[in-house]
Amino acid sequence: MTNIGLKIVKRVIKKLLLSLVAQPLPPVTNRDNELVEELRSIFRELPCLTSTSDPPSEQEWLNNIKHLRKMVLNHDPRKFLTWDIILKTMFVDNKRYISIELDFLKILPNWANRWCEAILESPFGHPIPYWKYPRSSGNLIHHAYHIAQFEQKTEIDVNTMNFIFEFGGGYGSMCRLFHNLGFQGKYVLFDLPHFSALQQFYLKSIGIDVQSIDSFHSSKSGVFCTSDLELLTQTLLNHNNLSDSMFIATWSISETPVYFRNSILSLTSQFKGYLIGYQAQFREVNNVDFFSNWKTTQKNVEWFNWEIEHLKPNSYLIGRRKICQKR
Repeated sequence: MTNIGLKIVKRVIKKLLLSLVAQPLPPVTNRDNELVEELRSIFRELPCLTSTSDPPSEQEWLNNIKHLRKMVLNHDPRKFLTWDIILKTMFVDNKRYISIELDFLKILPNWANRWCEAILESPFGHPIPYWKYPRSSGNLIHHAYHIAQFEQKTEIDVNTMNFIFEFGGGYGSMCRLFHNLGFQGKYVLFDLPHFSALQQFYLKSIGIDVQSIDSFHSSKSGVFCTSDLELLTQTLLNHNNLSDSMFIATWSISETPVYFRNSILSLTSQFKGYLIGYQAQFREVNNVDFFSNWKTTQKNVEWFNWEIEHLKPNSYLIGRRKICQKR
């Protein structure tokens, strides 16, 4: 097929996929109204952000937040996964490399009894289906690939973890996937206030137990979303057994200022597993150098650090504490 013919086919497929998510939303329920109003109320209470002299890595996210605020307050959040700002920053759609990642999942010995069901996409938010596997989305497949890489390298089943700390949780998709896989422990998402509110909205809307800080401390399971660093620190200190904990930061901590990422990473020194994805360079920060230097300070962790063949120049940094037993 010629390049022109291929482009035409891609346009036709894209139109078909967009027509699927363009279908009318189901009738709004009282619960929908409550969650939408809760989300908008949080956004209204958060201060309006203005341009500053911050470095480019911070300024970019400032602009993203301003755009997201406009969309939440003026459009229907029940189809937020179709918004340009979401597609740009936290939803991988029909990218070419998703085919590689799906093929990898399909050859796993537990594809049929584990991954096949785990990547069944929820209709909430109107996610764009993956054209080669419409029962899922490119984003969910992409997240599943991350977890599968972690398990393959470390030989640790994520369901043996009792505590997950995810830095920069997008809209909550990775957290949702952990629960699809059967995770029954405690899950903390730390993000900017606006994104934290979006995570609560999404996770509550699909039936995941998002808790207040008091309920979370007294519970053995559940999800807590926060943007308060002091509260995050206290939450981690209150968890008695960090030896079965996992830190996740896929293309998130690598997009923050160095001083702040150091503050976050210092909280994970006793964790069992690490799943980090990063781009080689983000604005003024050389991430290859940063993570190369940081991992040398973690003396009791076995690291697996490699450039992702189909996502160059992006890399994985996956770690397993050496005292942990393999599965």
